[in-house]
Amino acid sequence: MPVNKNGNSKGEKKKRGWVIFAAGCAVLTGGIVLLLVIYLAVGWQSYQDAPKIVSEVESDILITEEYDLGQDQMDAYLEYGFPEAFRILFYDEMLPDGSIVPVRLESWTYYGQGVEFSFLNGEKTGLETLNNPQLGNLILPPYYPEQFTAYMSLDEVMTAAGLDEYAVVPLEKDYLEGSEVYYGPQLSFGMKDGELRMVEVMGLTD
Repeated sequence: MPVNKNGNSKGEKKKRGWVIFAAGCAVLTGGIVLLLVIYLAVGWQSYQDAPKIVSEVESDILITEEYDLGQDQMDAYLEYGFPEAFRILFYDEMLPDGSIVPVRLESWTYYGQGVEFSFLNGEKTGLETLNNPQLGNLILPPYYPEQFTAYMSLDEVMTAAGLDEYAVVPLEKDYLEGSEVYYGPQLSFGMKDGELRMVEVMGLTD
């Protein structure tokens, strides 16, 4: 067998070359697999964070209890009817004695009459006069405030509002982690850790 000056046969040199080549291929393949895993992980996260439209929703049919309106709210109903738009915020507040109480903060808008009411846990806290533009024919929303109660689940909101499709937009983690905003016809609502925290209902003009 031919031997080179260093005492190695040509066969051993060729074998060593194949070993180096195989090791290089293994490193390259491992790198490609790692990049593929990273790409798929990033792609999945991007998909999770992207807005989505969900249709033909199959939610559990739940019996939801409606909110008991306060007397001030009942008076607004009797005088003005159902609000043409409204917003509701649900949150917890700490009292001076350290106890935690739930808060329901609402605003009811009546564009036709040019007024907007504010309510805190059912009691009127404000009445604002609106400088209305010409709204034309207003399409009233198919929702009313007592349909929505604090910390409802997504299925409960879907059942209460009668939704069979929606769009969902996850919020930036740095902004409000674990939160999503959902959109339906004339309706948007925010969920935090699977619980209802915000509702906004809008009137439309044709």
